[in-house]
Amino acid sequence: MNPGKIVLVAIVVVVLVVIWGRVMGRKDPDRELVGLTDTVRAKVSREISAGHKINAIKIYREATGAPLADAKRAVDAWFVPGQGPGVRDAAASYTEGRLTDEGRARISELILAGRREDAMSLYAEATGASQSEAQAIIRTWDTSQHY
Repeated sequence: MNPGKIVLVAIVVVVLVVIWGRVMGRKDPDRELVGLTDTVRAKVSREISAGHKINAIKIYREATGAPLADAKRAVDAWFVPGQGPGVRDAAASYTEGRLTDEGRARISELILAGRREDAMSLYAEATGASQSEAQAIIRTWDTSQHY
């Protein structure tokens, strides 16, 4: 066989192995995935807050079985209570007068009634925030605190 053909076959085999590994990922069929439980979410948030993004990605992947790229995207977009642009936007919404006392009170009432979706919609409408920003704010809304 021609040495060029051997090299070409070897390259094709390596490419196929790499593609197979990326598509299938490193999955342990005997390990049960726990998913994004509150405990896992808390661990991921703690790691992100501590500046350990790689550990956060690892925890996320172990819990969900997600591929590396998906886990990285999820961690990059993760909302950590008390940090991030959503918290600054909540403070600005109040101090700039976009969210009135009446609006804040109504949002608190909706949250206490278990109507978070309505609270998110009201917050987004009152402040001009995106749905994801509104969701992040409402998720950590303290009904006893003035924003």
